[in-house]
Amino acid sequence: MSESNTMKYLPELARLFMEKPAEDQWRLLRIVILSFGVRLMVLVLPFRHLAALLGEQNSRADLKTPTLDWLYVDTVSRQIRNVSHYVPWTSNCLVQAAVGKILLRKKSIDSTVSFGVKKKGSKMEAHAWLAVGPKIVLGGETADQFVEVSSFS
Repeated sequence: MSESNTMKYLPELARLFMEKPAEDQWRLLRIVILSFGVRLMVLVLPFRHLAALLGEQNSRADLKTPTLDWLYVDTVSRQIRNVSHYVPWTSNCLVQAAVGKILLRKKSIDSTVSFGVKKKGSKMEAHAWLAVGPKIVLGGETADQFVEVSSFS
């Protein structure tokens, strides 16, 4: 959504936000703030700084706990996708996956951020996605089109 569209819908967004339970309001605010911070990191700092937030390179998280709170995982991933449409900065797959990783880690939920590439004509295209165990929770719509080259857990 463009900045002008965001401004156009701001009163409606504010109303919807105020109707949410306090827990959702705080999580949405954290998502906006983290999204801005991660986007700023991507623009300003070398990738190694973001990589340090993502975890150990070339590793995968295992599902260690059978009582995983899938409702929380699904809620966070849905809210991240929704927020990404309304912030005035680019909240691409990398930003979304990193924000998801950070929020899930705060609830001790292990996850894996994967990076993939594909050839598109004469250019290479990159994509990032977030998985909890075998389930891709962010960026999964096109993940199968990419060859995974690295992962962080």
